[in-house]
Amino acid sequence: MAPPISGQSAEKLLPFLKPETRRDVVYLIDEFLAIIVAYFRGQAVIASAQGALFGLGFWLVGLPYGLLIGLALGCLNLVPYLGNVVGLAVALPMALFGEGGSAVRLALVFSIFCLVQFLDGYFITPRVQGQKTGLNPVAIIFSLLFWGVVFKGILGVLLAIPLSAFVVVFWRLLKAKYIRELL
Repeated sequence: MAPPISGQSAEKLLPFLKPETRRDVVYLIDEFLAIIVAYFRGQAVIASAQGALFGLGFWLVGLPYGLLIGLALGCLNLVPYLGNVVGLAVALPMALFGEGGSAVRLALVFSIFCLVQFLDGYFITPRVQGQKTGLNPVAIIFSLLFWGVVFKGILGVLLAIPLSAFVVVFWRLLKAKYIRELL
């Protein structure tokens, strides 16, 4: 099994670059890999929080297997929005047609779903990923919207935070080494 690419091994693969440029490229590679690792750790924390909130909420409204469904929904949210799609497809019919199902339970389950999505979109994801990747929570919300439009959908949402963090790292390198202050 080949060792993972690191800055040191990447430096050996770039002998055609000047030493200073090679160091900059290695720095960017190292920073990008650190951002990717931090991003996926953050996704695990977010998925766990969502699973706990969904599970608790579904359990409180009496959804059959609500705790289990909520936790599974959170695990599936390691891939953004996959858990939401699958979760709605399972939880809503269970709320209406499952044991003790009713329109009231359906409304409660849907309300819990909306509440958790609100909390996730405006508080959990921006704060967790902001701490993990070093991006401001507002920048994270903007990056999700921006990259979602650039890549036209789910691919943009999946890549938004790592790409934005890499752009920030790249900008800092450019500013520190190549852009002179005018004033």
